[in-house]
Amino acid sequence: MRRLLPIVEGHGEDRAVPLLIRRILEAQGIYDVELISAQRKGEYPSVARNFDNIFQAATLVKAPILWVMDFDSKDYDCPIKEAQKLLARADALRPGWPIKIAFLVKEYETLFLIDEAATRKVFPDISPKTPFPLEPEKIRGAKEWLSKARPAAGNAYKPMVDQAKITAHLDLSLLRTRSADFAHLERAVIELANSTCPS
Repeated sequence: MRRLLPIVEGHGEDRAVPLLIRRILEAQGIYDVELISAQRKGEYPSVARNFDNIFQAATLVKAPILWVMDFDSKDYDCPIKEAQKLLARADALRPGWPIKIAFLVKEYETLFLIDEAATRKVFPDISPKTPFPLEPEKIRGAKEWLSKARPAAGNAYKPMVDQAKITAHLDLSLLRTRSADFAHLERAVIELANSTCPS
């Protein structure tokens, strides 16, 4: 069976990202990929500093690697350039190892602001009068936006509780149309599912 190792940023993503990967694969009729338990490795600045060691350790699993991270740091300008830097470092360490970097601008929850219907399905308490952002990828603080949009006290957005729930309802076709980041992630999943690791 083919295998795939997701590497994610933090709590919440370790459940939501594998779920999203499974949904992408199933939409393509791919059912024979074993998803290895996601590894949490932190935010991009920390990953950039420790990438070589983290990557080398991840290759011991002997599976293609999909690395999904938020891209909301003010210290970096271009996710494409940053991804290229990491991929070049990976190739210098383990030439030909199948790895993809998928940055989400500004964060994973941006997908929830893009797909209003999925978010409202899980959070029916968001008022119908509350307009969702027209340009979600320009917002820093999607988690905070979701919390503020829910009127009842104690209903703050909780990644470990809510992230996978909304992910289960996301409209992949809508995301593909409205988010270049999601479209890249989707292509990366499909390519890695058809990749093999060098011996």
